[in-house]
Amino acid sequence: MKIRKVALIIFYDENKRILLQDRRGISKLGEEWGFFGGEIGKGETSEQAVVRETKEELDFDLKEYKYVGEYSYKIKDIFVIGKVFISPLKNNLLKFKQIEGKNMQLFSLEEAEKLKMVCEGDIEMVRRLKKILSD
Repeated sequence: MKIRKVALIIFYDENKRILLQDRRGISKLGEEWGFFGGEIGKGETSEQAVVRETKEELDFDLKEYKYVGEYSYKIKDIFVIGKVFISPLKNNLLKFKQIEGKNMQLFSLEEAEKLKMVCEGDIEMVRRLKKILSD
């Protein structure tokens, strides 16, 4: 079985809404919404990967972020390990220039739980965010 390690960034606003990427039209696994981020390259740390992926996907230099944990899931013959980071959105939304995906949107955590994402692991991470963002 192939192991794929990814670094993901979840931006959140003052109302605890999270920013998700519209993956319709670019999805490889049938998901409609997803987190920003991607594969951790060989010799790269998860921190380096999340900064690079944010630059590649949003043309934004990520400086303020916090590691909040990991989750894993199996898709087909791939075991995915996701390293998850969060970052306050502040006024950065206006600075984002989306390069990957067709759109992005803020969702409450309750709304995000009902979206079609890659797997139950993504939804479980949304549920974990309720506790993380309330601390």
